[in-house]
Amino acid sequence: MATLEEAWIKTSIECKTLKITYRDSKGEVTVREVEPDFFGWSRNGKNFGCWGFCRLRGDIRCFSPENILDWHYVGNSFEHNPVGRWQELLPLYEQRKLNDLIL
Repeated sequence: MATLEEAWIKTSIECKTLKITYRDSKGEVTVREVEPDFFGWSRNGKNFGCWGFCRLRGDIRCFSPENILDWHYVGNSFEHNPVGRWQELLPLYEQRKLNDLIL
């Protein structure tokens, strides 16, 4: 079974959606389909997480990995965000051979 990090990187590069069960800062649990973009630290170094476009909220979000209670591959296609950071994940995708990973 793939880790959340592996799945987030793979789907970021391959433009495929994930569905996550997420607990927000208020404790509310929601199920969201997301378009992953980046896994790691924000450019200013203040936030770490799973970055992507949340189809429920209609906006880019940083999801804290410890608040992602469950995830699974959906596989709906999307277009890369032209200002996204997915390209930074290409070396990890290639090094870990994530193209061969089945979700």
